[in-house]
Amino acid sequence: MSVIGYELPQGATGFHLWQVLVTGEIRVRTVDWVTPLPPGLDADYSTPDGDVYVSEVLLPLSCDRCSSTEGHIGQGRWDDQLTLTCSRCGTGWVARWAGLSDEAETEASRQLLRQIVVQSGSAPYTVPGDRVREIRDDLQAGRWTPSRADQTLARELLLAVSGDPGPEAIARCMAATLPDRPLRSARFSEALARTVGLLRDPGAGIGAEPERSLVLDVVMDLARTVAAMDPAALRTEPEAAADTP
Repeated sequence: MSVIGYELPQGATGFHLWQVLVTGEIRVRTVDWVTPLPPGLDADYSTPDGDVYVSEVLLPLSCDRCSSTEGHIGQGRWDDQLTLTCSRCGTGWVARWAGLSDEAETEASRQLLRQIVVQSGSAPYTVPGDRVREIRDDLQAGRWTPSRADQTLARELLLAVSGDPGPEAIARCMAATLPDRPLRSARFSEALARTVGLLRDPGAGIGAEPERSLVLDVVMDLARTVAAMDPAALRTEPEAAADTP
């Protein structure tokens, strides 16, 4: 397996925690048993073995809970393996895949994190909470309109997180409102997923705990704002439909 080397972005340190929203799929080369090969997958190698084909394919990394393959938050420090957080349901997992030895799998996950960081062009001075604050500020400036599904989730959050201000409480609320996911705002889901990822991070260095507390305060302030909005001012269609003239 050939590995492309990526260099730490200029101005960054190995202790910097990166968070990158990947809007599309993250596809990895793996070995999978498929009969027949699913539509849309590219088989690089296949050998018939009775009714089963052993194929080296490109498969998208999917959420362990809701099977979503898009909109994951990629997170980690430069020498970490890639950790993903689903923006649909808040599930988190370390990106690993079949067909490699444990050592090769670990290194592949680390290189994938580095690839995502470098290709995103994220500034090394950006802290994880900056994007959550930006989303809140954009709402206050009227740059996006929450939906009624967002309001339902926001109200659930205010009830659940008041007694348990941790990542699992937020993730449970996100998962409980999965049926409303097509109507949820991408920005609101992103803010929640970023917060969940940051709160789950074991942390390193000075200032980790204050940043977590600040980001939790910001996202709960966002939830309070959405929960208190007049339902008549909220979106009732998916964002793409609402944005169409």
